[in-house]
Amino acid sequence: MNVSFRIARRYLWSRKSQRLIHLVSGISVFVVAAVAAAMIAILSAFNGIEDLVEELFSSLDTELAVLPAEGRTISASWIDSLGAHPGIAHAGGVLEQDVVVRRQGEPRVCTLLGFDPQHARYTGLAERLIRGAELRGDTLGMPCGYVGLGIARELRLPFESDAAVTLTVAAPKRGRSLGSMKGRSLLDGGAERMMVSGRLPVCGTFSINADIDARTIVGSLGFAQEVLQRPDAVSRIEVVPATGWSQEQLRAALDGALPPTLKTRTRREKNALIHATSRAEKWATFAILSFILVVAAFNILAALTMLLLDKRRDVATLAAMGMTGREVRQVFSWQGLLINAVGAVTGIGIGVALVLLQDRYGLVRLEGAMVPAYPVALHATDVLGVAAVVLGVGGTFSAVMVAYLVRRMVPDAG
Repeated sequence: MNVSFRIARRYLWSRKSQRLIHLVSGISVFVVAAVAAAMIAILSAFNGIEDLVEELFSSLDTELAVLPAEGRTISASWIDSLGAHPGIAHAGGVLEQDVVVRRQGEPRVCTLLGFDPQHARYTGLAERLIRGAELRGDTLGMPCGYVGLGIARELRLPFESDAAVTLTVAAPKRGRSLGSMKGRSLLDGGAERMMVSGRLPVCGTFSINADIDARTIVGSLGFAQEVLQRPDAVSRIEVVPATGWSQEQLRAALDGALPPTLKTRTRREKNALIHATSRAEKWATFAILSFILVVAAFNILAALTMLLLDKRRDVATLAAMGMTGREVRQVFSWQGLLINAVGAVTGIGIGVALVLLQDRYGLVRLEGAMVPAYPVALHATDVLGVAAVVLGVGGTFSAVMVAYLVRRMVPDAG
């Protein structure tokens, strides 16, 4: 074993001649451990939030979708064509467009999602129902739909599961848009003549997040195609990979087979801005915590300075025994690195333990939120990154400081 390392290890664990040196070294280890534990906990919290956002904003989507490269719709005939692909277990058409919804009084604009109950079972809609025990295809003898909680409250819909509620859903006639009707009241006769409407019984209410709840209703694909006057078109076709096919494999196969007029998109790409913002916040926080390590390095500087003063005679003895100045500097460089290593291992262990406890037992609770406890997710890359930063910053800082201190305080060893 390296002689410099053996001496440094003995200095770290042996009883110091002065209690103050021991105290300062302990404080240095504590600070490094606290920063490492905080980095693990905070990065895991950001991971948990990102996973939660992915789940909440993708509850109405499947893993992969095929959509037009340009324009708003594609032919519904692609549903059967994609369904015949060996890598696809299910293909379902989705038609999406803004519509006007009214029950009583003033109408409101929201987004209509049209897809069939069979396709809905491949999404997360069933788990988000708060009214209506299961997905249904019809009620009151007509195809029924589901409304977001925000819309249900605004339209004052009853929450009794057996209450009969019917909405009027209207969309501008082909060639017109809701924007072209700006300045007109949606209640006057002129506006009514410019729209096509249909009646949609409500068979349930869902809650995903405040944004989706306040602007989304779900109806059958046939109903959406009728109201939106697009009988043979869909906005996108969402697909589910077959057993033995990963999302990446299926996407590569579809990208090679589809014409240039079509493209594929994952759920993550649909919410790319949200994920990019979350990751930017995560790494900005990581960078700030990394700078705190510099403060911890000054604690190590104090410990090394006091240790050098205390071991000045030992250094002279080592030099007399033939140890070079470089080897003397290595002794105290190892000392600084060991302080960082002990702090890093301790802090990472504490951080990982806290994250696992939070994930299993939900120590930090969230009252009145979408989830009962603060979400966390531990990633191995984060643990390795924290270890690399703590040891890299601490080791480099220690080596530079030791080289300076040895030259100033023990000239004969320089």
